Amino acid sequence: MDDIKTQAHNTVMALTPKVCASINQFSADGFKTRGGRLGSGMGLLLEAMWGYHMNQELENLNSSGNAVEIAWLPDNEYNDFACVFQDRDWFPNNRTGELFRIEAKSMNLSADESKAHFDELKKNFTGNDLLLVLVWKWEELDKQRVYPRIVDSFVGQATIIAELRDALHIARGGSFVDSKKCPDGCDVKTCTHDGEPLNAAGKRERLSGPNSLRPSANVSFAANFGGLIRMLKTNSADARKVFREVRKNNEVAHQYISFIHRNLPSEEKNQYLTNEWRILAQKLGIKSDLEIEELLSQIRSKENYQEMLRELD
Repeated sequence: MDDIKTQAHNTVMALTPKVCASINQFSADGFKTRGGRLGSGMGLLLEAMWGYHMNQELENLNSSGNAVEIAWLPDNEYNDFACVFQDRDWFPNNRTGELFRIEAKSMNLSADESKAHFDELKKNFTGNDLLLVLVWKWEELDKQRVYPRIVDSFVGQATIIAELRDALHIARGGSFVDSKKCPDGCDVKTCTHDGEPLNAAGKRERLSGPNSLRPSANVSFAANFGGLIRMLKTNSADARKVFREVRKNNEVAHQYISFIHRNLPSEEKNQYLTNEWRILAQKLGIKSDLEIEELLSQIRSKENYQEMLRELD
């Protein structure tokens, strides 16, 4: 079973770039429009299309006995998809018949990032569950029309991204509820708040957190935890140290950080100090006394610069 699970896991990750290319072709043919409205719900549609187009690719690879497909989680469960055996019964309530789950998120490069949250508690993921992130934008098809185009994608182990998120949450002064000391006074055996994130002010970040820690009478929860971009921000030397240690020591975390930063270069610029960019330039054989924007442009022209950023202390 483990071999089948690993094979399916690796196949879904490897096929995702091809699936995104298929979605883009479909979108250019069928979703061309005028306007390209933000807040259109198109991101959710692209996420759903990933499941359908992934199934087309899997169907081409399937062999009898161990064939798998992508299923949609019912009843508003957190994860969007599950990878299941094609010819076996599937029971989502106890995960019988499934290999792993996939949580899909999308970000429009021109929209407000805060809508894209990866805020499920780490304890609710299994080791092979995946996080899929699609970055897209409205792209010109001709002088009058645009279509939604996926410009980049990330797919990787959800538990590792959750660990990165949680480590930086703590480094920024946040914390997590311990059921043995629940602020609501819950019985430790029945407490549902264990592991819920609290911000640096001690207020709950999710609606399911302790009711006694509402931000105010009019605000139910802070809702800053797990923003796909915001969760990588650092506000102190200690937080930057944690960021760099995790990036250096974990390949999946490094891939996620690199993915976010290549699509949002201003986030990458702000993550490192100016003198650090100049040190990196010297290592890359670039004049280090250039104006910062020109310096960054030349650094980013080097294919291995993010690997070298990873090694900065």
